[in-house]
Amino acid sequence: MKATRISSPFPAISIDDFIPSEAIVRAAAESFNDVNDWVSYSVEDNQIQRCSRFGRENIPPAALILLDYIASNFDPNKEFNGLTGNAFPDTSHYGGGMMVTPNSNGEGGYLGMHVDATSHGLNHRWKREYSAILCLSEEYDSSFDLIIHDGNNSHARIPYKFNTLNVFKCSDRSWHGFPEITKGLDRKTLGVMYWSIMTDEDKANAIRAKFNNSLSF
Repeated sequence: MKATRISSPFPAISIDDFIPSEAIVRAAAESFNDVNDWVSYSVEDNQIQRCSRFGRENIPPAALILLDYIASNFDPNKEFNGLTGNAFPDTSHYGGGMMVTPNSNGEGGYLGMHVDATSHGLNHRWKREYSAILCLSEEYDSSFDLIIHDGNNSHARIPYKFNTLNVFKCSDRSWHGFPEITKGLDRKTLGVMYWSIMTDEDKANAIRAKFNNSLSF
């Protein structure tokens, strides 16, 4: 596996060929067609996306195998050179799971530039530390690349690539998103979120998810 690291605008890593079997990655991508009940987001939510409903029972077996593989085989405490020592994955896959940005039928899928809420929606003592996103779509398109920004002047692009795990450190300055993807395509991903136990200082500085589409590049 080849790992590519960036340090600016915030720490991130891309690991190529993360899943040993490409066949199961294809099976997971195909399993998106088995989901009929999505949580859908619209322009009013600053994004056009669909996400799997909370609960492991709502994730098809092939996709669940990969989510659990990521949680079991990627340790950000080791990969990010001591940024954390106590982060752990949420194996219920709250805030992650299956995510698709649709534009195969002209839906106009995109993800507005945003930072995620620092606290977990159900376990309020948990602080978000990392987002780990596995790329599932085999057809590469540059519109799938994730744009990251620190909210000031520093920004970068994390390429989307089949069977690559893209992971970045979360904070109140880890802005990320992408404009409308190319028409005729769907951008499929699986996400595992990593957390730590909040300190009193973390609780005092907790933020909610927020969007900012005026960032300059």
